[in-house]
Amino acid sequence: MKYFSGDVMSEGVAIGPIHHLEYQFKEQQKTNPEEEKEKILKAIHQSIEQLEELLKTDREDESYLTIQVLVLKDTVLKQKIFTYIDQGFSAYFSLSMVMEELKKSLLNSASFYLQERTMDFSDIEMRITRNLVGNAYKIWSSKFILVTKELYPSYLIQNKKNILGIISLQGGYNSHGAILCRQLNIPYIRSNVEVMEGQMCIMDTRKQQIMVSPDASQIKQYEQMLESLSNETFSAVPHRSYKFLANVSTNMELDKVLQYGFDGIGLYRTEMIFMNADRPLTLQEQYEIYSEAIHKFKDKSICFRTFDIGDDKQLSYARAYKKGIENYIYNKSLFETQIQALIKANHYNHLQIMFPMIASHDEFVFLKNWVKEIQKNLQDESSIKMGIMLETKEALERISEFRDVDFISIGTNDLILSIYHIHRDLQTTEMKQYLHDLIFKLKQVVEFCDASGIGLSICGELASIEPALREFMKIGVKNYSVAAPAIKVLNHIYKEFH
Repeated sequence: MKYFSGDVMSEGVAIGPIHHLEYQFKEQQKTNPEEEKEKILKAIHQSIEQLEELLKTDREDESYLTIQVLVLKDTVLKQKIFTYIDQGFSAYFSLSMVMEELKKSLLNSASFYLQERTMDFSDIEMRITRNLVGNAYKIWSSKFILVTKELYPSYLIQNKKNILGIISLQGGYNSHGAILCRQLNIPYIRSNVEVMEGQMCIMDTRKQQIMVSPDASQIKQYEQMLESLSNETFSAVPHRSYKFLANVSTNMELDKVLQYGFDGIGLYRTEMIFMNADRPLTLQEQYEIYSEAIHKFKDKSICFRTFDIGDDKQLSYARAYKKGIENYIYNKSLFETQIQALIKANHYNHLQIMFPMIASHDEFVFLKNWVKEIQKNLQDESSIKMGIMLETKEALERISEFRDVDFISIGTNDLILSIYHIHRDLQTTEMKQYLHDLIFKLKQVVEFCDASGIGLSICGELASIEPALREFMKIGVKNYSVAAPAIKVLNHIYKEFH
């Protein structure tokens, strides 16, 4: 038996046989340019048909699949490929060159978000290539643990019912594939493993470990564990005096949050709505989105974070360099339209608005007064709670100044980056070295909020990692905002303490 470690992209445990996804193909013998053009057009057409067939049965991933179809139907893509073919290159090579150019332009971007989107183009390229060489993706009927160089989201969507777990050589925590795995509750580890097709494997993300060719006793142990876990539903256990809140990016996630029994939404990432459009959303468009969410959660709390752009998240129609209050000042109409839409959607008089990346109390007061001015202009007298996402070192060091906020949500991802200047990947060994110091600092925030009567929650991936969650409960944090599948982690640790 061999052990391999890796970086966890999505939590969980899996047992099953290995299946390798091929990603290397031999160059085809090129013929004349017209035949090469015919081959690439046929491969693209096949790819479109496959994705459109997926769309008939998979509405959850409609947005991603639709974008892939639109890219494949783009005449500019075909023209670029034809340009290389006319120079005497094969269809295979021409496709590779065009996609490499597109991915390189994203990798050279200052935006981490755009850099992560290179995988989407790799996904499209892989599907076309497989059709081009006559090795189309297979829809599997048996269950397996996928091992691949890169995780292609459309392949994951196509086989999600049979993929037990995923191990990839490359991939980022914020890649579309990793996000999908967390939504689908599929364990995912980035690791360089040495495994053969059909070899038995155990994945245990809690240990950041992959066991290849485990013995019978280990298999039995994990099978019993999985059976126990499978009997648990994704439903919140009774948690008196605590609040289990969910993080979402779209209204499509809301039904799952309600189904899992969360007490509300602790973080609605509104910027993800903005990033799905190539133009500013109108007041009416935003109102309809926020209104739908608020109606669904009329008996529960829901907290909207104003659009958080800059650095890793860019909008083609906005001026944003780094995260922070400047993005609202530089994009005044964008901010005011969003606030107007939120105020109009405040049907039940319990709207919560949260400002991200606040560095000083003055910044909070400025935005709070700006919202009040917009509310006054709308002649609206409804109640609005306003708070901050605590995710900068500056705000943490001056936490005692924020006595007039309604609530504080500790954004662990950016706060860790701000304090320790380390990557946001919360599973790294480096992060574990800082956990003790972080808990010491956050204990002071807990004491301040308790003394000031300010609502406090922990938000971010750290709130769904068991060792950190235990420490948060020890220092008295009672509200947690996590990705919906992490409800099992909250249940498990809560029961340990109660």
